[in-house]
Amino acid sequence: MKIVKFDEGFVLDDPNTYWGNPSYQLEPGDAGYVPPSPPSTQTPNKPMPHRIHYPVPVITYNGNLVAAAQKYPKVAARLPAGYLAETTTTLGKLPTDTTGQKIAQGETGNLTAAQQANLDSLLHSMSQARKTAKLAFPGQTVKLHQEFQIGNHDSNELNAVLSRADIILAAVKTTANLPAMKLKGWTDAETQTFTTVRGTFPASTTTQQSGQSDAKKATGVKNTDAADAYEHILTIQNAADLEFPATDPANAPARAEFRLGLFPPDHHNPPATPTPVPTPTPPASTP
Repeated sequence: MKIVKFDEGFVLDDPNTYWGNPSYQLEPGDAGYVPPSPPSTQTPNKPMPHRIHYPVPVITYNGNLVAAAQKYPKVAARLPAGYLAETTTTLGKLPTDTTGQKIAQGETGNLTAAQQANLDSLLHSMSQARKTAKLAFPGQTVKLHQEFQIGNHDSNELNAVLSRADIILAAVKTTANLPAMKLKGWTDAETQTFTTVRGTFPASTTTQQSGQSDAKKATGVKNTDAADAYEHILTIQNAADLEFPATDPANAPARAEFRLGLFPPDHHNPPATPTPVPTPTPPASTP
């Protein structure tokens, strides 16, 4: 231990320092010495990208300011090497991401007329198989629900429908179920029709959950890429704003090319100008 004084740079909240007469500080090896806490190894938080509130087409449209940055070398010089090419690549992902999201979600609005007709036929085969299974396996609630997918379903997206079709078709074809189905009027022709119409669609996942997971992943990819593209746009605009400050009126045309002041739009309305209170006119004096 050693004698200390407050004016020698020691702090009040040091657990090894005791203030009194005399004041002293414990050192390594002294009874009651508190070793210093190890330095924190916590990884600093990664900066969060700007939160976007604009549809992908709006971001894509405003991405045309890459051409403006290429037009003005001084703006491009403010950006990291290859940044404009990287921005172009990022923007190019967005249309594909949107299409991929719709496919993963199985939006039936994207089906052609022929595909919609096939889907109607598939739903009919599924319905016929379920109806026959109810007759073939009366009272077997678990079998009907698990193997023939009879019951409520949360999702009617294409991927989920195809998953249920796969489960039902597999159940129809099993040797444990097919003989009982045939006793209720089902024939090999219905099995073949079911198999054929199912084959008009791509292979699906085997569970609804997998299909939903694919859709969530596709949505996550789209959102990440959109945020990345938005960040690139803001960075290019910032470089242009620094190169062409608004304080110089001559910069107005160049600033317009970078959509400065136009995108992102400022949704904060300025305070309304107060209505001036009219000054009362004093009454005319009488003679």
